[in-house]
Parts: sequence; structure tokens; C-alpha cells
Amino acid sequence: RVDRQEIVVALSNANYLYVAPAIGLYFAAVYFRSIRWAYLLSPIGRFPAGRLYPVVIIGYMANNLLPARLGELVRSYYLARRETVSGSTALATVAVERLYDGVTLLFFAAISAPALLLLGLFQGTGDISRATALVFAIGTVAIFSLAFAFLVLAARPGFSKIVDAGLSLSPAKARPGLSGLAHRFIGGLRVLNSPRRHLGVFLLSWPVWLLEGGMYLLVGYSFGIHLLFDSFWTMALVMMLLTATSNLATALPSSAGGIGPFEVVAKETLVALGVSGSVGAVYAVALHLVALWLPVTLLGLVLLWRQNLSLKTLTSANAEPVSSTQESQLTFPKEESC
Repeated sequence: RVDRQEIVVALSNANYLYVAPAIGLYFAAVYFRSIRWAYLLSPIGRFPAGRLYPVVIIGYMANNLLPARLGELVRSYYLARRETVSGSTALATVAVERLYDGVTLLFFAAISAPALLLLGLFQGTGDISRATALVFAIGTVAIFSLAFAFLVLAARPGFSKIVDAGLSLSPAKARPGLSGLAHRFIGGLRVLNSPRRHLGVFLLSWPVWLLEGGMYLLVGYSFGIHLLFDSFWTMALVMMLLTATSNLATALPSSAGGIGPFEVVAKETLVALGVSGSVGAVYAVALHLVALWLPVTLLGLVLLWRQNLSLKTLTSANAEPVSSTQESQLTFPKEESC
């Protein structure tokens, strides 16, 4: 449903000078992710953001190359190789991080969507599109609400007894290992026991997504999308909504790097706001491939090469154990099965 000639025109007329600063904003957002992760890990130990930054980069690279968000497991295991922390505890902090990503993006949508509706930018959408958007919104809020409730419950001191009761039904040989993994995972949720820390994680999530939204904005300027709206602030609201919808669409495990769902939702969001399907499609593909996927993937592979590691090493069930101070390690599917 796109005009190929219009795609050629959009690509030839794009101002690619915006791409370099857009990529810079993305890596700045990743650094703020490292700061936030250090805060999430602070109840466990001191982990400087500078040491966490390459770990986050490698995790994002793995997410881009492996399906079902296996990069989150790779990031947790790689941290366990580098620092004195168990992989399951690190994975729990990543789960909290992803939860607050979703909460922040829902706030983005709650701010931008009503404002754009008041400005009349959704008037061209049909009843089916509105119904689809409503179902998407309700489903997303429900999923993140349930996830939030579960993690907060799991962080409560009494939850360990529930876990032990449940594991009493498991085979006796597997019980000690499963219990250790479960309790170390729960230990990584300690940040959720404090309302002050909840607020801290939420506030630290805003610079992450404002910077990434700025990247979306710059790429939008590259393709002249700003010319379709009457002011910078309208364009900023459009990009805020686009940041929310495209990333919420890839929050659940799916294809490697979210390729497919990201492009479809990003394009349809722009179409709903009056951008042509062809321009929306070429913008979504260029944004995802050139700004989001390629730079962090290349840098992550370089970092792995410098450490004499490979994705096979980090995803192999036979990977070498971490230090003896760590009680266990996560196991992953072999690379061939991915």
C-alpha cells in the first residue's frame, strides 16, 4: 500500500545531515540507561555507569541479532562474567528496567495523544483504525499493569515463602538449583521495596526516552515530516507519540530487533496523523535500520571482538562458569537454535 515512486522521491530529497546527531542522541540515551541500571543495581553493590555502558551496548546488539529479546539474558550473563553479581539477580533488574520503560512510554502516549486529538490531527482516521488503536492501548495498559503488580508483589519479603511452597512440588534433585535462581531473582527486585526508589527509577527513565524521542525528531526533520505540521511543538508531540507506540509494539518478545512490528506500528501511527503511507514507511525503515539497529549492533560486535568473545560464547549452555563467588549461572539456548 505504498507508492514506490514516492519512496524514491523521499529518499532522494532527505537531508542526511540530521542522521549523525540523531545517532549521537541515541548513544547518549544508552548512557542514561547505564546510569539507571547502576541505580537499579545499587541495593546489590556499586557498579559505575561507565563499566555498565559496554554491557548495555552488547545487550542491545544481542537483542538486534537474536529473537525473543534474548539480548536481555545475554546482558545479564555478560554482567555476571564481569562483576560479582549473579545472572538471575541482574536479570531481575533488567525486568524492572523494561517495566519502567513501558510505564514511561505510556506517560508519553497519555500526554501526546490527547493533545494531538484536540489539535484535530486524528480526524482522518477511520473507525477501524480508531478501534484498533483503542484495543492496542487497553491491551498495553493491562499487560504493564499486571507486570508491575507481579514484580512489586515478588519484591515483598513474604513472597519467598510462596516460592518455596511452589518449589516443594518440583523434583527433589532440581529443587536446590531452582530455589537458588528464584531467590537471587527476587533479590534483584529489592529496588521495588522503596517508594523513593520507585520515583528514582521513573525519573531516570525520562532522559532515556526524551533523548531517544529527540532522535526520532531529527530523523523526522531529515525526511521533511515537520513540513506537514504547523509548529515545532506539534511535531514534537507527533514524535513523542511515535516513540511510545513503536516501542510499546516491540516490548513483548518477537523478531530479532523488533524488525516488522516496529515498522508497521511506526508507519501506521504516522498515517493516522496525516503522513502519507510511503513517507511513513520509508521513515520507519530508515529510522530503525540506520539510527537504531546498525550503529549499536556494529559497536556491540566490536566490543565483543575486543573481549575475545562471541555471541556463541554468551548464548551457549556450555559457556564457562563465572567466578566461584557467584552461586550459579544462567543457561541459554545454543546459537544454532536461535
